Amino acid sequence: MEVTYRSCHVVTVPELNLDADCWVPKAEVSWNEHGIPRHQLITGLNDYFKIIDEAEINAVEIAKAWIDLALADDHTQ
Repeated sequence: MEVTYRSCHVVTVPELNLDADCWVPKAEVSWNEHGIPRHQLITGLNDYFKIIDEAEINAVEIAKAWIDLALADDHTQ
């Protein structure tokens, strides 16, 4: 799943945890900061999601929350 949120590109990359038989929600967030490409990997709970679609939805949600915090920090400096 790919989305754009607040000028950031979010790509979900869920990973199967074979030990827990669950999907780990992960998202790669990328953006440009003063013309310099930046990226951050965001990871959620690793033993919760049995369905990949739910892990992807959660990955987008945690990525958006991270972006909101990151942008808030940028505006307070």
